[in-house]
Amino acid sequence: MIRQKQQFVFFIILVSFIFISCREDSTQKQRVLEQKENKMEKLEKKQKLLRHLVLFKFKEKSNKDDVNRLNDVFNALPNAISIIKDFEWGINDSPENLHQGFTHCYMLTFDSEQDRDSIYTPHANHQAFVADLKPHLEKVFVVDYWTNP
Repeated sequence: MIRQKQQFVFFIILVSFIFISCREDSTQKQRVLEQKENKMEKLEKKQKLLRHLVLFKFKEKSNKDDVNRLNDVFNALPNAISIIKDFEWGINDSPENLHQGFTHCYMLTFDSEQDRDSIYTPHANHQAFVADLKPHLEKVFVVDYWTNP
């Protein structure tokens, strides 16, 4: 009788262990699945960025000091307009001679069209820059696109 009780207790312990192991395995699988879903959501959010690419061709009458001053003003916009997520700029350095006179390139990054259209574009600092730029600008080329990494 004692032996049967011992066997029964052993059986109950074994079944409990198996049940707990299966449950932990299921819980761990659920955690891994949730982590993968979180990573995918972050990746999707990261992938969907709005780029605003701007190229300037300055008038020949605009001197280097004018161009440098305007460049400094444009470079200050990210400090004044917090919804600009990223900003970089550069001067054409292509050996292909296909620039058509466009010398300065700027790339701004936004999270949404609303940020670009409702906050950045009408922002007082941006509007002041545009007004200051116009007398020196022969041409401007603008492309906006959503990133597709």
